[in-house]
Amino acid sequence: MAQYVYGIVEAGTTKPRGRGIGGAPLRVVAGEDAAALVSEVASGNVRLGRDEILLHADVLERALARGTVLPMRLGVVMSDQQEVRSRLLDEHGPELRAQLAEFAGKVEIRIRGVYAENLLMREVVDEHPQIASLREAVRGESDAATYYSRIRLGELVAAAVQRHREQDAQAIVDALASAALAVEVSEPGHERVAVQASFLVERERLPAFDERLEEVAADYGGRIRFKYVGPLPPHSFVELAQRV
Repeated sequence: MAQYVYGIVEAGTTKPRGRGIGGAPLRVVAGEDAAALVSEVASGNVRLGRDEILLHADVLERALARGTVLPMRLGVVMSDQQEVRSRLLDEHGPELRAQLAEFAGKVEIRIRGVYAENLLMREVVDEHPQIASLREAVRGESDAATYYSRIRLGELVAAAVQRHREQDAQAIVDALASAALAVEVSEPGHERVAVQASFLVERERLPAFDERLEEVAADYGGRIRFKYVGPLPPHSFVELAQRV
């Protein structure tokens, strides 16, 4: 029967509690160098809606509680357990074992910093007299009469916010990187997002990383609010499991 593959674990690892996609029992397919965490699916076509995506992540987080995990990308399905062994575990065995050793005791922490919009705009206006002057000039005037001025004002504000974002993101990443092994910075999905980044951190250094983040958050005095997600399997840092 077709097998949905969640990730790679160390040989001899026991399966986590709970079930997988479609309520199927979780299983561990063992190879010589590593093992795969799987569950049966009715066919090779798996519908990946929100529930399935969240369950994929949840299975990996449950497995992380038992040891090192190399996450697979979403939607990897193989025809049966024999293909899991031959095409995945046997063909890539030495590389999987090397990566399991490399990521042992390491987790991913995701940080998202979002501006408090009112504080950001106040700072932009205070620091840029041209923006303050133009903002005052269009206040109370009709959209038609100030059409081009409003366009210019929007351009100036957008450019100022972009400069703030670049400076803040670099400062935040630099500050947190001192407590991490590696960093992956993502493009912000919204203009209010100051920084979005993943950090590879040794489990034993999580308290130091958390303390550093608290210091950074205090430095920004509520101007940027931080969201912390983790510890997670190292999704942003594993390579092989994304190519198979």
